[in-house]
Amino acid sequence: MGIEQRKKAFLHHHYRHSLAISLVPFFILTATGIIDALDYGYVTLLWKPKPDDSGLWLAALAELMGNLTVLAAFTGGFLAWLIGILGAWRGRTPHIPLLSRLAHHTGWTKFALGWSVLVCVGVALLIFAAVHGAILTRAPANAPQAYILYTNGGYIPIPSLWASYTPPTWTISLFFYPIVVAAEKHWGPGSVAIQPLSEQTFRDALQKGRFIFVASHGGKEPGSFSYSFEPDREFLPADLKPGEAGEQLRFVYFAACYAGNREAEWRQVLAPAEVMSYARISYVEEHFIWVWTKGAKTIMALE
Repeated sequence: MGIEQRKKAFLHHHYRHSLAISLVPFFILTATGIIDALDYGYVTLLWKPKPDDSGLWLAALAELMGNLTVLAAFTGGFLAWLIGILGAWRGRTPHIPLLSRLAHHTGWTKFALGWSVLVCVGVALLIFAAVHGAILTRAPANAPQAYILYTNGGYIPIPSLWASYTPPTWTISLFFYPIVVAAEKHWGPGSVAIQPLSEQTFRDALQKGRFIFVASHGGKEPGSFSYSFEPDREFLPADLKPGEAGEQLRFVYFAACYAGNREAEWRQVLAPAEVMSYARISYVEEHFIWVWTKGAKTIMALE
């Protein structure tokens, strides 16, 4: 084989392998989606556990298995990428089990090319939404109409990080981007306040806001939501006095698991607002779907 042909074969090998490696996020998303769907279906349709169900560890185990699957796929993809980089640097074409089979499969190669283009477009749109959302929410008015309240900590299921890690504010505005845009369009600039959840910010939101999204975990007491982990603090409907919620309040969304166990009480103390809650385990994915499919419509339907 001539030098030119060897160069082409070398480039062709690494080009195909790079496309195959780009499929790792696709497989991670697919596996995560399947595991989450099975977990969601089992918990919400078949098992329907109570808040004090001793078998709740099964749900935690399913989440752990999903996380381990993602970690294994990510680790394998990173090692394959590292082997490919080192091979290219040394002028070699290493064979990587499974990945090399994908790399030499024409159908998967074409799919990987389309997937790579889709990812690039998606990343560009996410960057735009993140920047735009951060700009829209950087200077809320004195009396915002929409409040997004999120807990400090409680995002990474590792004891050392559970109560200490909180995502930066721009990720919150990105997650709630449709609501942010709709509120700014419906009520004008400065209409959205993104704040850490506390007893004070929740009470302030009740007095000033028309729309409130409480992004929190459920408290130890069924029907409550948690706003602190160290120490553990939670909020119940009984913690509100009659009439404490402002008459302007129209919609309150509780993401907390089992907050719906006291939905009648929440409706009573938050009247005349509509209350949406879950009398079961709730999932981040279903909150995301609601925000991106129904959030903007809900905002635009409010006075």
